[in-house]
Amino acid sequence: MSEQPQTGGDKGNLSKSISLWGYLGMGIGAVFGASWLLMTGIWLDAAGGPMNALLAFIACFLVELPLVLAYYEAVPMIPLAGGELSYAYLSFGNFIGMLVGWFGVLVNIILCAWEVLAITRMLSYLVPQIGQATPLYTVGGAPVTIVSILLGLLLVVGIGALQYRGTKLSSKFSTINTAIIITLALICVVVGFLHFDIANMQPLQTKNTFEGTLSLLSMLPFSIAGWETISKGAQEASSGVSVKKIGLSVVISVAVAITMYILTLIVPTGLMPWQEMSGATAPFAEAMNRVGLPILGTLLLFAACLGVVGVYNAVFFGATRLLYSLGEYGLIPKSFTKLHSKYKTPTTAIFFVSLIAAVVLFFGQSLFVPLVNVAAVAYIVLWGSTLFSVIRLRSKYPKLNRPVKMPGGKPMMIYGSLVSIVLLFLMLVPGSPAALNWPSEYILLVVLLLLGITLYFFRDKSMSEAERSELILGNISDEIDN
Repeated sequence: MSEQPQTGGDKGNLSKSISLWGYLGMGIGAVFGASWLLMTGIWLDAAGGPMNALLAFIACFLVELPLVLAYYEAVPMIPLAGGELSYAYLSFGNFIGMLVGWFGVLVNIILCAWEVLAITRMLSYLVPQIGQATPLYTVGGAPVTIVSILLGLLLVVGIGALQYRGTKLSSKFSTINTAIIITLALICVVVGFLHFDIANMQPLQTKNTFEGTLSLLSMLPFSIAGWETISKGAQEASSGVSVKKIGLSVVISVAVAITMYILTLIVPTGLMPWQEMSGATAPFAEAMNRVGLPILGTLLLFAACLGVVGVYNAVFFGATRLLYSLGEYGLIPKSFTKLHSKYKTPTTAIFFVSLIAAVVLFFGQSLFVPLVNVAAVAYIVLWGSTLFSVIRLRSKYPKLNRPVKMPGGKPMMIYGSLVSIVLLFLMLVPGSPAALNWPSEYILLVVLLLLGITLYFFRDKSMSEAERSELILGNISDEIDN
């Protein structure tokens, strides 16, 4: 299988084969993955009870709403493979565009890394012998075994090979996988309500409302995330999919995913005392076992395993497409622009993301929660950049074609801007209830940013600013000039 480097003018060579159902499968699958099964106990412990946890999810929806609606306008307006990178470059120029593009790569790579840890965590619960394997060594008190490494590598290699073979195959897999997960989860939700005992939810909160809600809210952007992956595939839509439908699929994906998260959070708290969930690997599955339904508990684990694979597949796509775009725009090494001669997939980017995900396996579960928190920071930066880009473009290019406009207008934009700034401030200032853990998570964030700076240092310096502008703006350059 030969490879050939692609120049900027060959950007259209990316495969154009994603259907509307493919976008929805990609969006919902990226958001509703495995957190709903693995993180319930951690969420309840952070929030201090089901009441605060529910409020945090509602707050997360309100926080993300203006950001989601910004994509609703941005994606049809600038349907380019670079997604947030393209929006930021057009709005604020070269440096900000590069920075936003790297944050986009960063969040997707972090999610890939987290999912390879999640799959070994779930399989250890499903097959206890896996978790009982003799440790090779420990990192941060967490054992690392040869079995967990091999299982994670199986996911890394499997999805890497799937995406290597083409976008159409990958998007179809996302659609089918997401449909199975939603169906299995809904079956368990309905059955769970039949065994629901409100006494298990007591006390409803052990922390005051503000502290508990904010503590959990800082973690949720990691889980209610991934929907922006759709924007990276806007340039690979099949002929029957309009840009309006691509933008709408972002909104639908978030609405469906948050509804499912709330259902899968509340139901298990009525099946077993919620305080006991913090020590459970898969609380919902454990709750089903408690009420005498171990078969459904096993089905939940199976659904969550599919969820891990689905999320990994979706965010892997987002990471590789952004790396391809950054390379094509001369913001990282040109080698990232290589496309497979037959499948038209970005091979260097695929190998790069797979390598980083594989490396994380050797650090084991010690990175499980830190990756969540660091990714949450990166997501706020990424989403906020799209909102600010939409605001900027309204004044900078008022005649730019906008198939749809962000609902809520200026009041929604102002609200979203304030929320983004305040939430990022709370996450980065030590001592805040929502702050990163000092110093480990700050160090992790800095290391990942330095990786991007290193790639930027080895970028294609021969490209002129005029050439870069032409490449990034692609098909809309003439429209802007007019």
